[in-house]
Amino acid sequence: MDICPVCKGSGFVDRGQYVEPCQCRYSFEKLKHHLRIPPRFEEASLENYQPSTPSQYEALSQSIAFVENFDPKEGHGLTYLGPSGVGKTHLAVGVLKALYIKKGIRGMFVSVRELLYILKKFFDDNERYRRVLDTFMNLPILLLDDLGSEYSGDWQRDILSLIIEHRYNHCLSTLITTSRSFEDLELSFSPSLINKVRQMNTTLEIRQEEKRSWRATSSRA
Repeated sequence: MDICPVCKGSGFVDRGQYVEPCQCRYSFEKLKHHLRIPPRFEEASLENYQPSTPSQYEALSQSIAFVENFDPKEGHGLTYLGPSGVGKTHLAVGVLKALYIKKGIRGMFVSVRELLYILKKFFDDNERYRRVLDTFMNLPILLLDDLGSEYSGDWQRDILSLIIEHRYNHCLSTLITTSRSFEDLELSFSPSLINKVRQMNTTLEIRQEEKRSWRATSSRA
């Protein structure tokens, strides 16, 4: 997110005898509320992502280009694939925020486990269940965090397949993070569903093992 020119990023304005919260704080709270960004990632943005490997630089570059060229009618999204700790969720949240701030595109962050928990909680209330499911299915942008980490019983597979297929068919953009390979995901979901994910999204693979070797090569250069 851009640094506020009024408070210089401090969140407060000095009025001489007192300080008061800057208006940007209220905008920030509104942003978190609308996008449902959890506290761990509320500061994450494309601007403060710090790449240290070639694949991280490439993922950041592609993420920035995605925001700049975003067309809500195309239904195009991004899939961040890689092990834990490489910045997949940071980048995805950065894209989600940037689309809201720069283009006014409404979206939502939800971990796959939380999505399933929310739906299961309303399972006996048909009206609320349908309303919540419709939200996940029809938001202009949906960030599905950590796909493949959930317990994959029949109901879980059916719900996630329904949401992803609906968004694919209706050209609604989806951001996905996962630590599992596509081949591994096909063991939990149908190959045809994973093929749809690969069609609708650009895959950004971030590799961890190159971090050490790339730094070693750079130091020798």
